[in-house]
Amino acid sequence: MVLDVSCKESHNNEGLSKGRFKMNSNSLTVALLLEDLSLAKEFSDIFRELGVVPHFYENLESFWNGTLEVLPTLSLIDVKKMHEGHLLLKNHPFVINEQMPMAFYFTTGSAPLLHSTFDFLNLGTILHGANYKGQIKSILKRLNKLLSYEQQLSNLELEKGKLSNQVRGLIEVSQVYKEDNFFEKYLKNVFARFDATKRTSFDFFSACESVFSDLADIKEFSFVELSSNGQRLVSPEGQSMKYVSIPSLFLGKTCKNGIADFAQNLSSQVAVELLGGEVMSLNISGSEVNPDIIIYLSLNDLELSERIDWTSLESHLNGIYAHFRDSGKAVIKREARFITPWEAFTLFDRQIKMASVGDIKNQYALVDIDLSSLVQAARIGDSGEFSWKEFFQDFVTRITSSFNYELKFISMGVSNIGVVCDHEHIDATLKHLKNVSMRFSYWRYFEKSDALLTKNLKPEIKMIPASAEAYLLHIEDVKFSALDELESIAIKKKTKDLVWGKAPERTL
Repeated sequence: MVLDVSCKESHNNEGLSKGRFKMNSNSLTVALLLEDLSLAKEFSDIFRELGVVPHFYENLESFWNGTLEVLPTLSLIDVKKMHEGHLLLKNHPFVINEQMPMAFYFTTGSAPLLHSTFDFLNLGTILHGANYKGQIKSILKRLNKLLSYEQQLSNLELEKGKLSNQVRGLIEVSQVYKEDNFFEKYLKNVFARFDATKRTSFDFFSACESVFSDLADIKEFSFVELSSNGQRLVSPEGQSMKYVSIPSLFLGKTCKNGIADFAQNLSSQVAVELLGGEVMSLNISGSEVNPDIIIYLSLNDLELSERIDWTSLESHLNGIYAHFRDSGKAVIKREARFITPWEAFTLFDRQIKMASVGDIKNQYALVDIDLSSLVQAARIGDSGEFSWKEFFQDFVTRITSSFNYELKFISMGVSNIGVVCDHEHIDATLKHLKNVSMRFSYWRYFEKSDALLTKNLKPEIKMIPASAEAYLLHIEDVKFSALDELESIAIKKKTKDLVWGKAPERTL
C-alpha cells in the first residue's frame, strides 16, 4: 500500500525546511517499510515538510516490487520487516549491488535484529521514542553528503568522458595531420626528383622514365603522344622494366589541336586493360588546347591514389615539359653551329701541320653520325611521307640543347653528319651522341609509324680521325655500302616511278 500525505510547509521544525540541506526535494524520493501505520504517518509529516511525499509499503513483497521499478533516494526500513516468507532483504538486487541507501528503525524489543544490518550499506538507525526529527536530520545529512560525492563522481566521469573525447579528437586530428604531412612530403620528394633529373635528361620522356622507375609505389607506367600527322597515338621506346608500351592506336580522324577527347577515352581504355588495377592519368599540355602527352600510372598503394594531390603533380610535370619544350625549340644558328666541309678540312689540315712541328694545342676530334638506316627507310616509302626538315631541326637541337660543350656540325650529305669537338671532350661527346641517338623518337617523323616501331633506325656513331682524307674515305665506304643495300626491286621501282613517272623507260 502507498500512503500519500499532502504537503504543507512549516517553519518551526528545527530548520528542516529552512534550506539547511543541499538536496533538491523535487528529486528526493523516500520509501517507508514500517509495521506501525501511525508511525508511518509521523515520519511522513516530517518528510512532507521537505516537500517529499514518501511511499509507504506495508510488507516486504510490495517494497521489493516497488523499489525494483523506481529506486528510492532513501529507504527507511523496520528491522522486523527484513524477512518475510521466502523473501530476504539482503537478497534484493539493489541491496546486493549497494545501490540502495537505507536507514533502519528499531525498538528496544527488536534491537537484537540489528546485527542483520551490519552487512548492509546503510546510513544509520532510528530508535523508537527518541527525537525522530533529529535522527532523520542526521541521516539526511549523511545522505546529502553521499549524494554530493556521487554527484562529484558523476561530474568527474562526465569531464573525463569529455576529456577522453577531446584527446581522441586530438589524436585523430594529429593522425590525419601526420598522414597529410606524409603525402605532402612524398609529393615534394617527387617534385625534387624531377627538378634534379631534368638537368641530366635530354628530353621529357627520359626524365619521367627515370623518376617513375625509381618510385616503389609505381608498379608500371605508360606514355602516349600524337604521331606527326595527328592520326595515331603512339608510345615511345622505353628502357625501364616498369614501362609498358601501348600499341599504336589509329584514331580514324586527325587531331589538330593535341589529343582530342575521343582519343583520350580510347587510350584510357587500352591503358586500363594493359596496366590493370588502379590507373591514374596525367595530361601534359603544350601550346595546344588539348594535351600533347598522356601519362598512365599503375599504383601498388590504393591509399596513395586517394591521398596524393594529382593536380599539383600534373601541374609540376607540365612545368617540366615546358622546360624541355622551350629548350627544344632553340633555333639552330647556322653561322655558329655549322661549318662547310671545306672549312672543316682546312681546319683539319692546319691541325695536322701544327702537330707535325710539335704544336698540339687546341686539338679537335671528329665524330660521324651515320643516318643511312633512317634515310633508307624514308626512301623506300613504306611508312608514308617523311618530315625531313623537322627531323633535322629537332635532332640537332636535341643534341645541342642538352650538352654543355661547344659542338660544330658538318653536313656531308643527307646520310652523314660530322660533329667536331675539342679533343679533351671527346669521351663526353661520344657518350652524349650515343645516348641521344638511342633515345630519339625517329618514328615520329614518318606518316605511318606502325611498321617502324620494330625496326632499328638508330644511327651509327663512330669516331673518325680528324683529317680530310680519313673522313672522305669513311664517307665513300658508307656510300658504297648503302648503294649495295639499295639494289632492291622496291628501291629500283620507286626510283623509276619518281624519275620517269608512268611513261616508258628512257635513256639519255
